Amino acid sequence: MRETLQHYTILYAEDDEAVQKTTVEYLKRYFKDVYVAENGRKALTLYKQYSIDVLMLDIDMPYIDGLEVAKQIRENNKEIPILMFTAFTDVDKLLKATELNLCKYLVKPVKPIEFKEALLKVGQILKERSLSYLILHDGYIWDRVNKLLFHNNQPMELSHKETILFDLLVKNYKICVSFESIMAGVWEDDFDTEISIDAVKFHISKLRKKLPEDSIKSVYGKGYILS
Repeated sequence: MRETLQHYTILYAEDDEAVQKTTVEYLKRYFKDVYVAENGRKALTLYKQYSIDVLMLDIDMPYIDGLEVAKQIRENNKEIPILMFTAFTDVDKLLKATELNLCKYLVKPVKPIEFKEALLKVGQILKERSLSYLILHDGYIWDRVNKLLFHNNQPMELSHKETILFDLLVKNYKICVSFESIMAGVWEDDFDTEISIDAVKFHISKLRKKLPEDSIKSVYGKGYILS
């Protein structure tokens, strides 16, 4: 489990200082980075500020409760694993939680075995998802299936040609893609259009502005490589 989770970040929101401290120490054994919030408002701020892979939320928090935090995040991110904790077996809250596609719903105090099982489930979800996503640095993720680029869990707008171009680079990750291959792949339907290397350079330049710095490297006289 540690081998899988150590590549990911988690946002943990809990207003009980004692519970928070103990849980954070445990989470740091597994995750690359652990971001901590003592209320729902701060949780949303941290989520927007950093690249978060997993959410662990207490339902009963000041300002904005965990359910509302999850609801707002689910509006733009349907996939991120969310673990939810509560001190109460409240039927209404359970019903609301079922609509949020939660990874796990746990009642406090959580037994160590239940907590570990929840992390195992998260690890399995992330492992399966890694086959469908390419995780770049600085919070950028490419959805291989739907051909979508995300930055800090927010969708990036790519033109049709930029999407085809980036997908081509992803399929040849860390391998040089020649000018000729780019022309054939990106402009395959433009039968009546004269394609030049300058056109390729123009679209590469536009794409670079939407990606982490130095993601696309030039290979002199040959083409480009995504690294």
